[in-house]
Amino acid sequence: MDIKALEKLGLTNSESKVYLALLKIGTSKTGHILKHSGLNSGKIYEILESLKEKGLISESGINKVRHFSAAPPSQLLDYLNRKKEEIENEESELKKELPSLEKIRNEGIKETKAVTYLGLKGIRTAANEALNSMKMGEEIIGMGVTDKKEKKYNDFWLGWTERRVQKRIVAKHLFSERGDYFNSFKKQKFTESKVLTGLTPVTVDIFGEERVLILNYNEPASCTMIYDKNTAESFRTFFYQLWKIAKP
Repeated sequence: MDIKALEKLGLTNSESKVYLALLKIGTSKTGHILKHSGLNSGKIYEILESLKEKGLISESGINKVRHFSAAPPSQLLDYLNRKKEEIENEESELKKELPSLEKIRNEGIKETKAVTYLGLKGIRTAANEALNSMKMGEEIIGMGVTDKKEKKYNDFWLGWTERRVQKRIVAKHLFSERGDYFNSFKKQKFTESKVLTGLTPVTVDIFGEERVLILNYNEPASCTMIYDKNTAESFRTFFYQLWKIAKP
């Protein structure tokens, strides 16, 4: 096992070096540990204490001198399982706090009316938030949908659509051109798609009654989420005027 593998488990670089050194040399005093780990003496006892707390080394006294030994590598699994339990407990506590945190954020959004996100991660955040806000019976409508953007964005929306379909949320799309991307959506359940060529250089999605997501895929890609019922209703009215003249 190399240092990178130990770091992925949550050990620091210094902790990884000390643990590996002890595995190789066996029970040792701090001087030998420093020599084989390549560390300086500054924080060696702090590192050793941290490894003891993690259950990865043990300490013993030999001739009144502190010696340290590495725990069996199988102990790393126990350490990982303890971390999982801690994360699960933290997740449980966080879920309890989410409603109050969401309330605080929503109050702030009412004041700002719009939030801008950058890049694929930002688009993912905005799209997931919008989907999670959908209520039974509401629909998603989008215009200016196009495959003329980087593949990673098309792949994201196709995967996201699977989640929408699982939630049985109906969507209607106005595509700017026909193609494989259009055909992929035509096959989806709870989905209607039409074409109105050359519609718009940006994509506009309306989620339910009060969220509008405006997407610009030119680098640097960005999207703006608008929280306003009047804006959503205006775009919805415009969408259905175009829907009437679009081709299946």
